[in-house]
Amino acid sequence: MARYLILLGLLNLVHLSEICKTLQVSTNLKKAQDDIISLGVTSKQWSRKAKNPIIVPASQHVDYIYITSDNPNLAIENFQLNFDDHYYADSSIRLDHRPNGKHTEYAIEINYKCKEYGGTLINYEMQFQVPSCGDAQIFWKKFCGNPLTLREGFSVDMVYKNYRQEIIKNSEIINASYFDSDLDNYVFNVSRDINVIKFILQMKTEVSSTDQIPEEFVTDVATLKKIPEVNLTQPYVDVEMENVTKSWFEGELSNGGLITNKESELTLNFKCVGLGTSKIEITFPFQYFKDITLVIVKDCNYAFKVQNVINAKYQEGDTKTFAVYFVIFIVVFGLIINLCIGRKKGLANIPFFTTLISLLLCITCQQKTCVGRSIRKCFGLTGESFLPSEEPDETFSSGQKQFYGSI
Repeated sequence: MARYLILLGLLNLVHLSEICKTLQVSTNLKKAQDDIISLGVTSKQWSRKAKNPIIVPASQHVDYIYITSDNPNLAIENFQLNFDDHYYADSSIRLDHRPNGKHTEYAIEINYKCKEYGGTLINYEMQFQVPSCGDAQIFWKKFCGNPLTLREGFSVDMVYKNYRQEIIKNSEIINASYFDSDLDNYVFNVSRDINVIKFILQMKTEVSSTDQIPEEFVTDVATLKKIPEVNLTQPYVDVEMENVTKSWFEGELSNGGLITNKESELTLNFKCVGLGTSKIEITFPFQYFKDITLVIVKDCNYAFKVQNVINAKYQEGDTKTFAVYFVIFIVVFGLIINLCIGRKKGLANIPFFTTLISLLLCITCQQKTCVGRSIRKCFGLTGESFLPSEEPDETFSSGQKQFYGSI
């Protein structure tokens, strides 16, 4: 009995596979290359795990899918549209059909109906339930709007050392040069003694008391801008040098949440674990709008250390550079003085050169040797020595020698 049931099940599967081959799904009935399902096989681009899935651009608001089937009694209930974001889209389908010989052609109109303010990528799935043929699914994606749009009305105040100041207005950073990644220009530097910075997040939209938030699904930009709320996903902080400092968020929005016209507090904590400075990136990510990133520097040096990250980077190099420039100045200045006086010749005009050569010859005991005299003569240092010379002056005549020798 069991063998009979297994055999009967296999026969039903074979029969079902043959019937499903008559189902054809396409985006164009006249072009075979646009087939979605053909001979019972789903195209790889329309499968759940497609490497290069179909992505519908934001400019396209309506799509059509065409179905050819032997079943002339398919209704809207045989097709189901699923998508993963009902907040941003309110998509629906409409079915139409016409007979074509032995087959019936169906047209499914997909109206995406996305919001026009902000943007996101939505995953879509359509299920086909064809009696006496089986079920099939196709998958694709749809861009709705522009996710790089700035959310008007979003503002952030920063509380630093008990001083509160607005740093973000209408999703744009005020004095952006203080909070960008160019640390050589300006940088907001958090000193070692500061362990907490508070951010006050709020929606500041111009809504009058007579304006009411619509309950139905709206898509136009003007209405959506007036709604005083925006969804913030989990904010995060990226520390460049974790061996210098640790940083983390605390507060009611530390895991994200809905920002309204009421103030919400988010606290950024610091803990120095070593000496030095570290760049820190703070990101406020939105679900449907462009993220906002602030860059600051945490200074974990003590008071006697360098207090600015740029000075800390270049202080050592500046000291060495100053010493080199000072030596070059002394040498050039002495050379000019010697040349103006004109009492020396050749390399002897270079300050300290005569002393250096004579010192080297003295150390090596070559001061009075032929080698030493040859070196001094080659460099034009004859007569330039800090040691007394015992060689007779050959410029005296024999009579003069006798005269001075008799004294």
